[in-house]
Amino acid sequence: MSRPKENFRKKSKSPFLINKKSLYGVMEIIFSEIKNTLFASFNKDLTKENKVLKYVLSEATKDNPESVLKVIDKCGYNKFFLMNIGDKKGKILDEYILKSNAKSLLELGVYLGYSTIRIARNLPEDAHLFSIDVKEEFLNIAKQHLAFSGLSEKVSFFKGKASEVIPQLDQKFDFVFIDHWKEAYLQDLKILIEHDRLNDGAVIFADNIVLFHLEEYLDFVRTSPNFSSEFIPALREYSSSHPDGIEVSYFKK
Repeated sequence: MSRPKENFRKKSKSPFLINKKSLYGVMEIIFSEIKNTLFASFNKDLTKENKVLKYVLSEATKDNPESVLKVIDKCGYNKFFLMNIGDKKGKILDEYILKSNAKSLLELGVYLGYSTIRIARNLPEDAHLFSIDVKEEFLNIAKQHLAFSGLSEKVSFFKGKASEVIPQLDQKFDFVFIDHWKEAYLQDLKILIEHDRLNDGAVIFADNIVLFHLEEYLDFVRTSPNFSSEFIPALREYSSSHPDGIEVSYFKK
């Protein structure tokens, strides 16, 4: 893969500082979620997540993952803020999934199943994705999106906090995609290590590193002897101006 990389030595500093654009990006998300919550309190059927599902079922082509992704992206750009990785960062995720040749994959944070679809559609027959989310509503919507995409057999879903589900899993993983509760990134990565759930060479792909200023997570993966890391600058999902970034780390036993 020909992509500029920024590698970091031990005790390397963060490649960014919070600036007005990243702060505005976070504030936009907060106000969008407050508005959606207040609106949904009057009519639970009108949450933006359920609206997206209805758009997918009415506008996308069944058993066509690309069609489903395009409809969700259209909603993200034109209708609502969606906490998906989005199409631009999603293409970077696609590249790393294909490059990794991973057989056992873990997704922390499912939301609407957008990244679940992106990952599952690129998996070979002998690979499987295990996806965890704490919200029943999101899991139900994600399952319907996966079924409509024709990818249900590639994914196993688990409800609960990742910190509680991970120790119960028997699998060891080649690839981990992290995009759930931001304060849990470091905690859950440490749990994966403590419970020996990472294969040697496992890829850890963490989204929203810049947007949420995840310094403790970055300090850990950049100074631990068990990881080598690279930072990929990007824009926040469905944005043309708010800075964000991805940290890709490689586990070494």
